Amino acid sequence: MKTKGITISKGLAKTVEIDVDKPGMNEVLIETKACGICMGDIYTFQGKLPGSKVMGHEGVGVVAQVGEGVKNVQVGDKVTTLGGPAFAEYYKTDCRSVAKIPSRVEDLACWISEPLACVVNGIRGSEIQIGDNVCLIGCGYMGLLLIQAMPRNMLGSLVALDVQNERLKMAKQFGADHVLNPEEADVVREVRGLLSGEADIVIEASGAPDTLHLATELVRGGWAKETGRMVQGGKIVIFGRHVLDEMVPTEKWHTKGLIVLNTAPSSSADFNRDFCDAVNLLRKGVFDQKPLITHRFPYEDVQTAFETASEKRKGYIKGVITF
Repeated sequence: MKTKGITISKGLAKTVEIDVDKPGMNEVLIETKACGICMGDIYTFQGKLPGSKVMGHEGVGVVAQVGEGVKNVQVGDKVTTLGGPAFAEYYKTDCRSVAKIPSRVEDLACWISEPLACVVNGIRGSEIQIGDNVCLIGCGYMGLLLIQAMPRNMLGSLVALDVQNERLKMAKQFGADHVLNPEEADVVREVRGLLSGEADIVIEASGAPDTLHLATELVRGGWAKETGRMVQGGKIVIFGRHVLDEMVPTEKWHTKGLIVLNTAPSSSADFNRDFCDAVNLLRKGVFDQKPLITHRFPYEDVQTAFETASEKRKGYIKGVITF
């Protein structure tokens, strides 16, 4: 069948006509209602990653057809999915990457779930222990989701950092014990004061340049002058996507004895399990995306959508394309 899709390349997003085949064995055809704009999509628009093909992997919609062997959903079900390409009026995906949305739900955009699967994998991969003091760098869309999913009842303290005070306000509302703006305070000194030392775990969720240097200063480890003893190294968790290669402080990582973890989706032992668990947490109310999805764009206006997302205009946290 012929349908409309969205292609992205450097500085240009446009609609094109594409072909979508009927669903095959264990495949589901989705009529798209919305698809989230991922940072990977934005990097493609900015020319930092290659593009031009139809993309989109944060889709939600309604089942239009099912292939042979599909038993978990049926035509007419509202669903959220992994994979795509979902920047299209219709797209196919494997039935194992499809989960039902409760029929009572009207705003399907708030049920995009691939980012939540990334968060579930990030929390699992962070290996948080009871009593840990955690510092989160970056309170954008993904950082705020991490705060929502954080096992706060078992933490010692949770400190959130961001350069936008409005996002820090939301971080506080979602459960951060303390919030700090690096542009307004000496955050290394402040964090050490708040925690009576350095953080056990620092999660870098911004993907911004040089934040891994800041994470290194914030996490515990190395020789402590105050006690004259060696402090066991803590953990730096690289959750944000650093799309451009950077120099990192490997010497300090060595002397502080740090554990550096990469919690990208490909680190997951079973990303489909993460997806199913994320949808379950969404059903239970652990995740609330309504205040995070700040911008919605009809697919006919994709150029404006990607310009807005790329520039991170005031008030922007998360954008979705609607169909």
